[in-house]
Amino acid sequence: NLAMRAAEAARNTADLIEGTVKKVKDGGDLVASTSDAFTDVASSSDKVGELVAEIAAASTEQAQGIEQVNKAVAEMDKVVQQNVANAEESASASEEMSAQAEQMKDYVGELILLVGAKNNVRQIRPLRMETLRAFSKHAVAALKKAGGKKI
Repeated sequence: NLAMRAAEAARNTADLIEGTVKKVKDGGDLVASTSDAFTDVASSSDKVGELVAEIAAASTEQAQGIEQVNKAVAEMDKVVQQNVANAEESASASEEMSAQAEQMKDYVGELILLVGAKNNVRQIRPLRMETLRAFSKHAVAALKKAGGKKI
């Protein structure tokens, strides 16, 4: 009876040892599988880190590009404003020159009357002295500008 109990206890002990060995082997396999999974996660994390760094670099480049575009637009705005100012100045100068041309036309017309009426004193009197002075002033300025050359 004692031998049977001893044999049964030995079998139970062998079963327990065999179960424990199997659990240890299964645990080892689970540890190896977990280690592989962690290696994959670490590799993926490295890739994600690289992608985030690339995205950050691209964002920096894009921000610099936008800054350059903003500077170019500001410069274009300055040029447009200057062109507007120049156009306004040109228009003003054009109007002034047109008015001066009309005045000169009047002076020339009166001078033609004066030259055409040199023998008729009655036609000369209506000419205004200021017209003659203005015309002679313009004529002197033109002669000075021409440097005394014949015009």
